[in-house]
Amino acid sequence: MSHFVIVFLVICFVFRKPLGRLLAKQFPDRAKRQRVLGTVIVAFLLVIGMRLVAMFW
Repeated sequence: MSHFVIVFLVICFVFRKPLGRLLAKQFPDRAKRQRVLGTVIVAFLLVIGMRLVAMFW
């Protein structure tokens, strides 16, 4: 499963400009766009954290 995370991060890095434009169209308000992006990042980190805790439990 961890290789999916690595592939996802690489895809996000490669396509960060189109993703940024897509988010800018979807959420024209900068504060709301940053809030949505922050929520996605926090959720992603929570999933990784839970997987690490489960792995070392």
